[in-house]
Amino acid sequence: MLVELSLFRHPAFLPSASSTLQSHLRLIAESSPSTYIYTQMEDPTYIYIIQPATLTRKNDKVEELSAHEGINLEWTLQIELNHHATDTPETETTQLDSLLPTKAPVIAIGRYFVPPEKKTGYLETFNATKGHLEAFTAPYPLAGGWETYPSSAGGDDKEDYVLFSGWDAVERHFAFADTEGFNEFAKIKGFLDGGDIKHVVRWEGVGQ
Repeated sequence: MLVELSLFRHPAFLPSASSTLQSHLRLIAESSPSTYIYTQMEDPTYIYIIQPATLTRKNDKVEELSAHEGINLEWTLQIELNHHATDTPETETTQLDSLLPTKAPVIAIGRYFVPPEKKTGYLETFNATKGHLEAFTAPYPLAGGWETYPSSAGGDDKEDYVLFSGWDAVERHFAFADTEGFNEFAKIKGFLDGGDIKHVVRWEGVGQ
């Protein structure tokens, strides 16, 4: 399933409760029934919008947000998440709910920058060790995939793997670093050329 992840930043002087900002975000939420809007915990001036996407379809409402109140679009990623078909017909919303940890109080969004020549090794190591992370994030699902335009990810010569993990609290995520499972999962670092992990919570009053 192709998912679009957009990151915006609004001015520090514009409170997150601004009626103008809320109005713009509400229009985005109404433009697609499967829109999820989050705010970053490390810096609440950052807003994340997650929606289903196609290679040719763009959400004009999302792009229009950057034209208001000095709000800047930092980047937009299109990520190919693995989706396992079921016998039950699924809407885009139920697909996202089954793939992403949308029910978790906190979501960690990680971007891992992988040189092309290390992509195979990274993926093999990730698949071999992700069970340790999945066991720690349960019952929330773990979802990841490659950005479809790697030339825009962390540099012209790097692939961008985006990982979504769900947590009851940020402290629970930090606690994973003290486990033996983390030492196994951390083997992926040998294939990385940088990374970035942020934590987000649901934007109140707008979106799913």
